[in-house]
Amino acid sequence: MSDALLTGDRLFPLLFALGFILFPLVFAGLIPNRATQESDRLKVRGKLTALVLATALALVIWGGLAFAGTRHPWAATAANFSWLMFFPLWFGFAMPMLGAKNPAWAITMHGSAESSGTVRTASLVNRERQNPVVRWMWVAAAIACAAGPIAIALRGLELFPMDPASGAASISESPEHLAWLVLLLVSMTAPLNLLWLPRVLRAILMEAEPMDVAGSSELSELYARQRRRRVLGMFWLTGIAVPASLGAIFALVVWFPNLGSMWGLIGGLGGALLGCFGAAFGFMMTAERAKIAEVRGQLNAAL
Repeated sequence: MSDALLTGDRLFPLLFALGFILFPLVFAGLIPNRATQESDRLKVRGKLTALVLATALALVIWGGLAFAGTRHPWAATAANFSWLMFFPLWFGFAMPMLGAKNPAWAITMHGSAESSGTVRTASLVNRERQNPVVRWMWVAAAIACAAGPIAIALRGLELFPMDPASGAASISESPEHLAWLVLLLVSMTAPLNLLWLPRVLRAILMEAEPMDVAGSSELSELYARQRRRRVLGMFWLTGIAVPASLGAIFALVVWFPNLGSMWGLIGGLGGALLGCFGAAFGFMMTAERAKIAEVRGQLNAAL
């Protein structure tokens, strides 16, 4: 590897991304397996295998981008943002495994028949109509997702310089053209957010909210406030901040390739900040849900 890769401004974002990728596997592996039935233990082993394989794939992607980043600034930038793989690893693999290893986690988050009392209550309010994400926000999300690909695509209207040292036989084989093509293809996945994000927000809105036996308004208000924060936080983070920042960095890389190391540093630090915010937000929402479960238990105990 080149000495430039070993400088602090390049090493920190890479190590930050590596830590985020490994965190779901390490955290889920350290939680004791409290499943008592053999079928449940087999289920835990299956989920652990899936998490290990998914983490290995993420590490291969991270390592490949980090290695390619020693020669190509666009790959270094992509490696710095590989921390985004934390989210599918955590929500898609680690959390289901945690629920299988320790049923108390699921009870804390979603309640149980015992904690909710023998009488189950439910609100008849259509929560889909209480979605805090209004129309102008979706317009902003569409702009955030489309701005990056459009800015990168416009670079293709201009000629790419030929570097004799690269050994390229034509402009289409030049490093800058290849970097432009790769970043264009990657950035074009951002509008896919507009397809899956509404489903994610709807799932949050319709998530089970166990009530106390009396169906107290206090508990309903706690659920409503926490639900609103979760929906808005998920929307602004994954629908606006992530696609806008990725699109901006990728566009700067293709338009000003001579400053690739600086864009890599800015992208790495920006990605680190987004990652820290996302992780803090997720843990805060989990803590709030656990607090609501505690309040529900206290309300039932007071009856």
